[in-house]
Amino acid sequence: MPGSSRTVPDVAASADTVPLPDSIPPRDDDRPEALEPPRRRRRWLRIAVPVVVLLLVIGAAELAIRLIVPGIVSSVVRENLSLSEEHPVEVRLGAFELPSVLTGRLSTVEVEVDDAQLIDGLTGTVRLRADSVPFAVSEGEIRGASASLMIGKDELPAAIGLFTAGVADGGVVSGGELVVSREVALFGADVRLEATLGLSVADGDVVIEPRAVGAAGFDLSADRLRELTGGTFDGMLSPHDVCVADRLPTGLELTGIDLLSTGAARLTVAVAPDILSNPAQLETGSC
Repeated sequence: MPGSSRTVPDVAASADTVPLPDSIPPRDDDRPEALEPPRRRRRWLRIAVPVVVLLLVIGAAELAIRLIVPGIVSSVVRENLSLSEEHPVEVRLGAFELPSVLTGRLSTVEVEVDDAQLIDGLTGTVRLRADSVPFAVSEGEIRGASASLMIGKDELPAAIGLFTAGVADGGVVSGGELVVSREVALFGADVRLEATLGLSVADGDVVIEPRAVGAAGFDLSADRLRELTGGTFDGMLSPHDVCVADRLPTGLELTGIDLLSTGAARLTVAVAPDILSNPAQLETGSC
């Protein structure tokens, strides 16, 4: 209307204008710290992946050694102890063999074989141990090797026969000594002759020392018994040495005998370092 003054609002301006909040949070991808975790993860992955792969390779190599080596060792043991291919042979390796194998050797090797003869004619449990063995056993020396034969009660008569030159026909281990016996005819009667023997080893021979003798029902000294039997039973009644070198390979030497509280006897043997690489060491010895 003429003479009036009105202000027309700017509709377009008011429609397009949105008031801003007091503060606008930055977008996630605008934050510098948002990029840090992926970078750290990638860095750790670059370190962890090669380490894991290396550990897997080492583990696989160690596993391969433990799968392959016992079979090789078992075959060598069976061959040298004249055992059948099916004869059980237990092989134990050291805690971690890979570093030793890289040098061409194995560290600690232990072998156990039941019903075997380390000494000809004597059967028992054979145990072998070495601190270091060449991976190619026929081309190097064994270090720190030893062996033993555990003769149980059932196999003891064969050992008694050997130690008494076949005189005694029975015996037991008692109090660290070997008590042997045999039935003999004295004064028209069958009498059980008994002798308590101390056993030791000197220069590879078994040393027999009678410590007590007797005949059931008779009070007779060892000298009187020898006189009455005409020396027939000296294997029980007289001190003597028994050579066993002709029952062992040249590379093995008897070093000890232990009579155990269990009634068993353990014979300990030293092993020449080159026993597997020198054929002469595997030849049977002589007395």
